[in-house]
Amino acid sequence: MSVKFGLLGILAKQPQHGYELKRTFEQITGGFWQLNYSQIYQTLDRLEGEGYVTYWVEHEDSVPDRKVYQITPAGREALHDWLASPEPKPRPLRDELFIRLAVMSGDDLPAMFELLTLHRSIYMSKMAELTRAKTGAQEAHPNSSPSTGVPDALIEELLVDAALFHAEADLRWLEHCESKLRAYGKQRVN
Repeated sequence: MSVKFGLLGILAKQPQHGYELKRTFEQITGGFWQLNYSQIYQTLDRLEGEGYVTYWVEHEDSVPDRKVYQITPAGREALHDWLASPEPKPRPLRDELFIRLAVMSGDDLPAMFELLTLHRSIYMSKMAELTRAKTGAQEAHPNSSPSTGVPDALIEELLVDAALFHAEADLRWLEHCESKLRAYGKQRVN
């Protein structure tokens, strides 16, 4: 659902072809959400079928013909409705680490601790990467102030902050798992 409305939001600003949409979507998500071309074109086909976008074919001598998409009035209305009505439920917890822990042998606590330690290392590396990205974004746009709207640099910073907060929460959960498993291991020994 977010991809559909993300593409509509991009097209609400200006018409674009599929490759531009991919680049713009990944740029506004700070590279944290990458789309493949088939996903973009399938979504555009659905949006066209719903009457939310139209396109024209752009002809150039040096490149193959390409479709340039633009949002329709119905698409703008759908985008407005989506922006005005947030999801009433939190995101579902779908964590691969949890599934790994759930299917591991309960008798192999050392393997569980090893898995948690490995994931802690991965999250710490990711947090360092995110912190560098945040610093880089701040340095790239030290005084950005567009005449209208929120600066892109601020949106990018908020996205990186969200990723950092999620990584911090995941690290707290890893610590919680280790603590519970340690307590369980001591209980089994006694």
